[in-house]
Amino acid sequence: MEFQAVVMAAGRGSRMVDLTTNKAKPLLPIGNKPMLWYPLHMLEKAGFESAIVVILESIRGDLIQALRSARNLDITLEYVTIPDEEDWGTADTLRFISDKIKTDVLVVSCDLITDIELHLLADVHRVHDSTITALMLSPSEQTPESVAVPGPKSKRKQEQKDIVALSEESNRLLMLTAEADVEDDLSIDTSLLKRYPNFEVRTNLMDAHLYIMKKWVIDFLADTKAGRSLTTLKGEVIPFFVKKQFKRSRPSIPVQVGENEEDLKEKQQDIYSFTKVDELRKVVNRLSSWRAPSHYLEEKNCEDDKIGCYAFISQGGFCIRANTIAAYCEANRQIAARNDLRPEVNIPSKSQVGHDSMVGQGSSVGDKVSIKKSIIGQHCVIKDRVKITNSVVMDHVTIHEGCIIHGSVVCGNAHINEGVEIKDCVVGYSQSLAEKSKLSNEVVGDSERMMEI
Repeated sequence: MEFQAVVMAAGRGSRMVDLTTNKAKPLLPIGNKPMLWYPLHMLEKAGFESAIVVILESIRGDLIQALRSARNLDITLEYVTIPDEEDWGTADTLRFISDKIKTDVLVVSCDLITDIELHLLADVHRVHDSTITALMLSPSEQTPESVAVPGPKSKRKQEQKDIVALSEESNRLLMLTAEADVEDDLSIDTSLLKRYPNFEVRTNLMDAHLYIMKKWVIDFLADTKAGRSLTTLKGEVIPFFVKKQFKRSRPSIPVQVGENEEDLKEKQQDIYSFTKVDELRKVVNRLSSWRAPSHYLEEKNCEDDKIGCYAFISQGGFCIRANTIAAYCEANRQIAARNDLRPEVNIPSKSQVGHDSMVGQGSSVGDKVSIKKSIIGQHCVIKDRVKITNSVVMDHVTIHEGCIIHGSVVCGNAHINEGVEIKDCVVGYSQSLAEKSKLSNEVVGDSERMMEI
């Protein structure tokens, strides 16, 4: 087994809290399947036979049931639960499961939905013998800024951008920092300029939160004081390793009289002590007939060049991170337009359900109903003369006669009474809207739990 797969599914969904107060993020339905189903399906298509799934302790039973109901998965899953009261970052989680990691590892977030071929990312990792390889999304594959965000307009915030510097020929990651962390001028290390006098700086790439990493990266995070201080992959671990690429390894430090064993271990275990090439890699390199391109040889010509971080920039295909309400809505629209498995439902001939929409099992649709660019969940009741456009309606929702729903998310077990009109709203779980209500850019739910999207 060349890579182990780890799916991070213990996030709180803090950027879409109006949807996650009553349903955990990996359980949110997208195209009438739980969000977690999509990265697992991607791994299965890529040939993975098993994966480690990290989840919150409280959702284990619900998640297993949801994946069983979604079907069409043939991959062995090992669930690792973390206590609900813990607020761990992704690096903390990898430390927690470090004893389970035996090979290089592919780490993916549960909110990534893509049809990108994973072997393309793996090829970049292999060719460059990369320490960390990250999937980056080009502008065409990101959530368009024009997508309407349900809820109050004051809640709408622009996505934080990253500043990414890449070598021209190999897409080696030379810099990765959040735009918000750069106060005035962008400082560039002189050691980087010596190696790469010409490189590309971009602010329109999005980190997809899918990485392939050497096993020794996990060992470093778990076994050193410096590694244990890093809590998140995207915000801390990746930038840390990118900066370490062109630093020279320090000379061995002599043992001092009276030093205890723990202090000595910390001194000797700098990051470069983990970068030794294993015997299998040496044999492969010696027997391989492959000849590296010139830019690869130039990058490997320094004896201290033991760390290398690279990016694979996706061009074309479908790729979206459903980590905000806007991205969640867009993911549902995209899945509805692409999915050709349309379940049999009770749709009268006088109703219109577009080919860009889906209606879940057990749902019924009344006369003169129009459904366009929308997802209707399972066991819903849509009565006569209802119009639904650009919306997500979750399971067990009842919508009475004459309602108009546009650009909205209606959460599970909601009850929309007769003649209601809502535009660009979020209707929370088990909420009931009074007859003939007219709402626009509102969130109907527990106000004390609302926060910025």
